[in-house]
Amino acid sequence: MVSHHYAKWLNSYQWNYFATFRSPYKTNYMTIRNWMKQISAKHPCVYRVFYVTEWDKGDPRNSHTHSLIASNKDITYKDFNDSVSFAVGDWQSVYENKKITSYVTKFIGRKNINYDLIDF
Repeated sequence: MVSHHYAKWLNSYQWNYFATFRSPYKTNYMTIRNWMKQISAKHPCVYRVFYVTEWDKGDPRNSHTHSLIASNKDITYKDFNDSVSFAVGDWQSVYENKKITSYVTKFIGRKNINYDLIDF
């Protein structure tokens, strides 16, 4: 399964935070790319992000984006949330890469799943 291979590959990186992003509006590939640009501009300490946009189970017309964030400085939920224009619904420190990389990659390989690794 392709998602397992992605999880294994992502596990080789060090991640500091897991976050879930949402918007009340319909999003597309460029929406998420612009969110990543915001993160880079507002938080220069962030040097890598992996993201996966998934469809909501209850309403496949809506989506959310899981992300793994690598940073060389601590970032609080409040500081991060206050600095971006999209909703940050979940913000957790990563203590075990293996579990979280498996979780974020679970839908990779399925139809219409947008994902990317960005080094800033």
